Amino acid sequence: PKAIPKNRLNVILRSARTFAVGSDKATHLALSLLAATGLRVSELCGIHLPDVNCETGAIKIFGKGAKERVVAVVNQKVRAALVRHVKRRTRESGCKASLFCNLRDRPLSPQCLRLRLHKLVGEAGLIDRVTPHMFRHSAATLLLEEGTDIRFVQRLLGHSSITTTQIYTHVADSALRLALE
Repeated sequence: PKAIPKNRLNVILRSARTFAVGSDKATHLALSLLAATGLRVSELCGIHLPDVNCETGAIKIFGKGAKERVVAVVNQKVRAALVRHVKRRTRESGCKASLFCNLRDRPLSPQCLRLRLHKLVGEAGLIDRVTPHMFRHSAATLLLEEGTDIRFVQRLLGHSSITTTQIYTHVADSALRLALE
């Protein structure tokens, strides 16, 4: 898995906040959620307003293989932005609407988010190829580098097998090697 280095991740998120115009304002929140929770882009695009518990910061996710899990948003800034966004979307589109929408107020598609991200990466002056899925890899890698138990990372990512999650330990091991050098 290819993770986005922490400094580049910060540049991308700053760029998303700086260049936000119109419906793109939600792009910063969408990317922040990907980085903070390790969601798949399809899972993020499938969130509806009733799936978000503003009081606890929990989001009900319908993942791969029709599996359901709950992901907690613990970063206070991301959580506050999420609550503001949910309230605004509820006022604009009703309580059953999608959390993220396109310019026509239809559910945001994974491809639309990929295009927005590609545009942001260019505006940020980065030449690397960055995909939404790399945010998932980055979230997992950062958690493991911080010493989070692999079983917690497995549950967060919605992996049914620990061996799938173990792929990220190799990335974390290389970071450890660099730190020791």
